[in-house]
Amino acid sequence: MNKKKHLGIIIISVAIAVICVFTFFLNFLSLNKFDNIFEQFIGKTADTTRGDTLGADTQYYKSDFESAADLYAYETDLVAEMAMEGATLLENKGTLPLAKGTGLSLFSHSSVDLVSGGSGSGSGSFELTADLKEGLENAGLEVNETLWNFYKSGNGSGYTRGAGSINYGASLDWRINECPLSKIIAEPNLAQTFDGTVAMFVLSRTGGEGADLARDMAAYGGESGRHYLEPDKTELEIIDYLNKNFDEVILLVNANNVMELGWVEDYENITAVINFPGAGRFGTYGLGYMLTGLDKDGKEISASGHLVDTVAYDSFSSPAMQNMGDYNYEGTNYYYVNYAEGIYVGYKYYETRYEDVLVQRDGAGSYDYAQTVQYPFGYGLSYTKFVWSGFEVSAANAETGEITVSLNVKNNGDRAGKEVVQVYMQAPYTEGGIEKSSVTLVGFHKTGNLAPGADEDVNITINLKDFISYDDEEYKTYVLEAGTYYITAATDAHKALNNILAARGGIDEGKLVAAGGLDEEENAPDTSFVGTYVQAETDATTYSVGADGEKITNRFDYAELSDAKYLSRTNWSAMENDGLRYGTASNVASGAEIGGKQWSHSITSQLKAELDSRDSRRPESEKVLTGYGFGMDGELDLIDMRGKPFDDKGWDDILKQITLDELSLLVDECGYCSPAVHSINKPKVTDLDGPAGLNLVVGHGSVPIGTDPDTGDEIKSMTWPSEYLLASTWDEDYVFLMGQGMGEDGLYGEVEGWYGPAVNIHRTPFAGRNFEYYSEDSFISGIFGHEAVRGAATKGMYAFLKHFALNDQETHRDHLGIVTWAGEQAIREIYLKPFEMVIEDNYVTINYNEPVKNENGETTGYTMKQTQVPAATGIMSSFNRIGPTWAGGNYNLLTEVLRNEWGFNGFVLTDYEVASYMFTDQCLEAGGDAKLKTVGLAGNMLFGYSLEDAENIDEQPYARTAAHHILYTVVNSAGMNGYVHGVEYVNGFAYYKIILIVWDVLAAAGVGVLIFFLVKKIRRNRKIAAE
Repeated sequence: MNKKKHLGIIIISVAIAVICVFTFFLNFLSLNKFDNIFEQFIGKTADTTRGDTLGADTQYYKSDFESAADLYAYETDLVAEMAMEGATLLENKGTLPLAKGTGLSLFSHSSVDLVSGGSGSGSGSFELTADLKEGLENAGLEVNETLWNFYKSGNGSGYTRGAGSINYGASLDWRINECPLSKIIAEPNLAQTFDGTVAMFVLSRTGGEGADLARDMAAYGGESGRHYLEPDKTELEIIDYLNKNFDEVILLVNANNVMELGWVEDYENITAVINFPGAGRFGTYGLGYMLTGLDKDGKEISASGHLVDTVAYDSFSSPAMQNMGDYNYEGTNYYYVNYAEGIYVGYKYYETRYEDVLVQRDGAGSYDYAQTVQYPFGYGLSYTKFVWSGFEVSAANAETGEITVSLNVKNNGDRAGKEVVQVYMQAPYTEGGIEKSSVTLVGFHKTGNLAPGADEDVNITINLKDFISYDDEEYKTYVLEAGTYYITAATDAHKALNNILAARGGIDEGKLVAAGGLDEEENAPDTSFVGTYVQAETDATTYSVGADGEKITNRFDYAELSDAKYLSRTNWSAMENDGLRYGTASNVASGAEIGGKQWSHSITSQLKAELDSRDSRRPESEKVLTGYGFGMDGELDLIDMRGKPFDDKGWDDILKQITLDELSLLVDECGYCSPAVHSINKPKVTDLDGPAGLNLVVGHGSVPIGTDPDTGDEIKSMTWPSEYLLASTWDEDYVFLMGQGMGEDGLYGEVEGWYGPAVNIHRTPFAGRNFEYYSEDSFISGIFGHEAVRGAATKGMYAFLKHFALNDQETHRDHLGIVTWAGEQAIREIYLKPFEMVIEDNYVTINYNEPVKNENGETTGYTMKQTQVPAATGIMSSFNRIGPTWAGGNYNLLTEVLRNEWGFNGFVLTDYEVASYMFTDQCLEAGGDAKLKTVGLAGNMLFGYSLEDAENIDEQPYARTAAHHILYTVVNSAGMNGYVHGVEYVNGFAYYKIILIVWDVLAAAGVGVLIFFLVKKIRRNRKIAAE
């Protein structure tokens, strides 16, 4: 009886304790550890400020548009124009341009489900994308409605393309799943609607973050031995039917990866081929304009896109394909890739080996260029003809290294159009010396829209800094070797090389062939477009000094394998029989891999130990031991440092004011924002994906930027064309305008940081994120990245240039960080060069307020001033390792190269957070600044990362330096709109707190009720006991 008497009291007491403890931790964790992620996922009211601006103009960045609706209308037309300029005509037997009113029968399910971008970070509000029918009809073409409906909602609607990379590679679906020809033929009354129309077959392939494209289709409903970048049997059956039943068939290649197209030559009635990568929300409008040869305003234009990747007959013919995909270190969870091809990526392989076969260089092996390359890098057709003349090459400027290439371009055809002039260089090569490609792109220019008979004088400035090579053996730095450098202007890389070979002499010109898909006569060499630059002596000094005044030297010797073969011009035959492959086929299943099996290699205990460590490679002599004060009294606000140099003494003062708690959060939790720092009045600012538009964290839909005044509908930020299509315009002005557009969207959507653009390389055709990267060429990637970042910076948006570096493969990128092996020369010339080009010599002018003080030293107002600051102030490191060391925690990469050699003082952010190998201490020690993390999942699971913990005290000086980088970036951005000294940041009310308040009220009421019954029960028990 006594036990029963106390059981009720115990139950009620436990219930009260559980509710109280649960409520405490719910509030503590929600308001602290999970506050950031809850705000992002559930939302909040707008942030505000409080304080007196003393009448100052605090809108440091202003929109050029009266409203979000005006901005959206402008961007709609701009995206269409970009697509019009980037769509690349590969074949045309008189079919194009189409007359308005031409009927088109669109075949394949992809015709109603066009690829407009990529998945993962490349996502957006794709439901807003103008479909192919809308785009073509907008241009005055007529679309076969019956066939369209067959695919859209009829019996052909169920044959949807596989999603590819699902949930960042968690699962894969590379099914093509095209509607069979039998279904089309069997559809009642459908075939009769084809009469009098031109057929268009849409060949689409998707791609996305987290996985590379299937190299074998057996696991995805296809045939073993066939891959994703070629048509399957069902598609070829339909194409064969079209070839037999239509006089004119247009092939629209709608993929963000280079497709194999050699099979096109088997179908004589395929009369036009267009390469059309993901073109964004309104790209189909631009395609319509390109097809009709008339722009939005009805003005005559011609196709003007050009390839930024080589189109080979066999996607596996490049040396890089021998080492990409699923490679595992036996008995471990570590995966690897070896860049055994060295600098010979894309055209730098195909063209260089062509030359070496012609000159009969030892080891050239068996290689037939015309049977290997269908369309060379830089190739593209027009509807009109151009004549070039007056080619000249100036002397090099002794101070700047600049050379001017001049020529005249005349439209000699009967339609208006634009021409792309490409400038290539050939450096002197010594057999067995520094590896050099036969041609290298060093400049380009797209003319204006020239009317028939009109001409344009073209002047292209090139620079000797793009002639240099990295010598990783003798000089261990950048050198400009002695000898004759050949310079030519051409329409593509192969024409350029043939020009140079003919001018050099010593080769029978009859052996100079065109690419397999091109006309020999039209692509004959022209020596009148070849000039030279002569370097009298090897210069190993001019280009060997970094921004810090120290010698540039080898930083990545450790990243090259000692037991692997690397490609050389002295031994091309090493490629034969997969001779470059570092690994052997295992018995482990791997659906997307060649033969459906994983490749593997043994691992040494020493390498395993290196991979298991969290060593940043920072030398002991460079480790910082100096102590600093934190949380000290001070009067500075972050806005006071706007426009000040990075080394201004005021930075020391303001950094002292930051508390360790604030600093810990700042470096460890910068996922999609950088946190507020109240001690210095730093606001919380928002950073978002992705490369093609500003996307919400939840659902990846586009960020709202306003409301349509006519309809009341929400206006969402623009989804831009893929970087692949943008590069195909060969007009860097478009990426500058895209960057500005991103910044404009940011001003309306309250987003200050942009996770983009990306300047990694199309190392292979199968890379999952080629949609997000510009090209196989480092020079054009650097030019376009430079302008995109500069454009965004003019509107106060800092861009996180990504992914730094060598993140050119998605497979296993986050499985403990794929171990990426490469030689120093390739790392610098191919993979780091575009990043360097974006960062160096890239500035914008910003506004800042200078206080006006009275005789007592009191601020009475402000005067607007201007100064220049770097445009490139953000870098996103990559998932992968360089050698055994994670890129985001690699001192050689982040400090020795990025900060010391290039002089970068901006914000280095990790690419997301993988707690198993992305360690905050390693990141900070290496020269990184913060983790792209929304909640602390590593370290102390309850209280998160703290610089006050004993194990993290040594990281305090690195964290302080990191804060300097972050604050320098933010203070010169649009994140400071609305601020002068004394104005404080007020965080918006987070909606999750409503749930918290409701719970707290209910919990309090529940505890109150339980206490009532507890007291009642205790009194009753006492009364019973007293009786």
